[in-house]
Amino acid sequence: MIINERKDIMKAFIIILSILCICGTNNIAEANEVRESDKNVSVMYRPPVTKEQKRKEFEQRLNLSEKQKEKIRTIHKKGLEEIKPVMMQISVKREEIEMLKKSRLAEKEQQAQIEKLQNEINELEKKAKKIRKENSQDFENILNKEQRAELEIMKAEGRARYEKRHQPRPPFQGLGTPSLLFRPLIPPPHNDNSGLWK
Repeated sequence: MIINERKDIMKAFIIILSILCICGTNNIAEANEVRESDKNVSVMYRPPVTKEQKRKEFEQRLNLSEKQKEKIRTIHKKGLEEIKPVMMQISVKREEIEMLKKSRLAEKEQQAQIEKLQNEINELEKKAKKIRKENSQDFENILNKEQRAELEIMKAEGRARYEKRHQPRPPFQGLGTPSLLFRPLIPPPHNDNSGLWK
């Protein structure tokens, strides 16, 4: 009787093992088929565009002369020299805020110091924005009428690309709040002219 039970257990074990082997080889075959089909699909790889390539494309599109290119380089260099210390100060102040958040100061004192640093950062960011704006105006003053028109087209294209990649989200949608909460629970009246239900 014990021998018969062991034989039954062994038979069941062999059947289960054979089923697993068949399923496993089937999955491997399917995976190989997918890999073969992937080989048939031609995927175009575009290497990333370097800053140098972007700069050359920019210069060609605006049809800049050598004299203009040289002036632009000096404006760019001057702008970097002006903005670099401002950006370093912003970075240092942000690090100070992070250190304050981790410190064991009293909460009111901590918040007061963080607020003070944040105000300083805001002022520095205004200064950086002013430097960028002046730099941009100096650059545009070098361009002729046709080049300025082309630059405006390039700016519009850049804004369109940005907006395409960064779609605006409606308020609270996608942030974990169910949209059911923002719908009215009762249907609007048929002859409502107040505009509240639209």
